[in-house]
Amino acid sequence: MMSTPARLVLLATLTAAGATVVATPGAAHAQEIDMGAGTSPPPAAAPTDDAYHKGTLGLALPITLLSNVAGSLTGTVERVPTVDVVYFLSDKAAVDLIVGLNFHRKQGVNAAGMTVDTNLFGFAAGAGYRMYTTKASLRSYLEPAAVLSWPDTATSSTFSLSASVAFGVVRPVTPWFAVTGQIAGGVAFANSFKDIQLATSAGLAANLYWR
Repeated sequence: MMSTPARLVLLATLTAAGATVVATPGAAHAQEIDMGAGTSPPPAAAPTDDAYHKGTLGLALPITLLSNVAGSLTGTVERVPTVDVVYFLSDKAAVDLIVGLNFHRKQGVNAAGMTVDTNLFGFAAGAGYRMYTTKASLRSYLEPAAVLSWPDTATSSTFSLSASVAFGVVRPVTPWFAVTGQIAGGVAFANSFKDIQLATSAGLAANLYWR
């Protein structure tokens, strides 16, 4: 039989061992909490913005055209469709070259009742200046522009001159491809400035960029 002093010594030893076993997981857990508190998640990667810099060239191809500033001034003559060639001067400004060609060979009947072939050739040329601002992943711009359009150079000397101001929003899809929505308002003159039209326009365009 174990004596009383021996029992006391054994009890003290077991108590100390239990305290050590209980305290050790708590300390390890506290250490894990301290280590976790000092670790922060890596910052999110900033969106790429490679295209909008000096020297970038862009091509805007119309997807839809809801109306045209100079559409009704040319009467039955076909409108000249245009594309935009954009050259960036900086990340906030770009020059917009507006160009278009239209060639149409068609067959008709003349005043004598004979079938004849006619060729229609028209062109348009103009320029604009885009001023960009950025908010989150969207870019918006304000663009004053002027365009000279001659729809039928073969049989008509009538041309139109239009001046407009457009507001557009650019949504990048990839660093080198974006979709643009634009609304504009302007004035057009034709027939030696005797015909005057005020109108609005709206449309969508696909934009390609390269350097």
